[in-house]
Amino acid sequence: MTKLDKALLWFTPLIVLLVLVNQFYRVETHGLSTWQGGGFGMFSSVDSINTRFFKIYLQIDGVMVPVKVEDNFDELVTVTRAEPTQENLQQLAMYIYEANWVQSGNFKFDTSVEGNYRPVLEIRRYESMDLLPEQRVKADGVQLEIWKTQFDSERNIVTTYKHAEYVYTAH
Repeated sequence: MTKLDKALLWFTPLIVLLVLVNQFYRVETHGLSTWQGGGFGMFSSVDSINTRFFKIYLQIDGVMVPVKVEDNFDELVTVTRAEPTQENLQQLAMYIYEANWVQSGNFKFDTSVEGNYRPVLEIRRYESMDLLPEQRVKADGVQLEIWKTQFDSERNIVTTYKHAEYVYTAH
């Protein structure tokens, strides 16, 4: 066995060990999904990027309005769902805030629940600058919540919990 063969014999396990340590560190410190970054431990958890979800609100004239993230946010949303660091949440919130939002109806408060409301309008992000000024919605801020899934072994059920929240306001 040559020196190169001996070196290669140790090289592969060393790389695997480095990937394992890196993934464990990022899972514990940055909230990385166990399904990402090497996949070690992926079958030990129900938490994956496909089970994580956002609740996103635009603040418009003092009212928090829930919005749905459309396809043109896919890459940034996927990165942030996989690793919800403050930097990733901030970048996504700024991108959402700077978007061109259009209102297609009116807000209506839901009187059946105190302090709650439901939008009866659809707000979408538009790339086009050909919008009339009265169609545009100017947001005062954005609130992002990322929710994770976990298995509650005591009650034998899958639950969700708010993992992180980020609030971006106009400066």
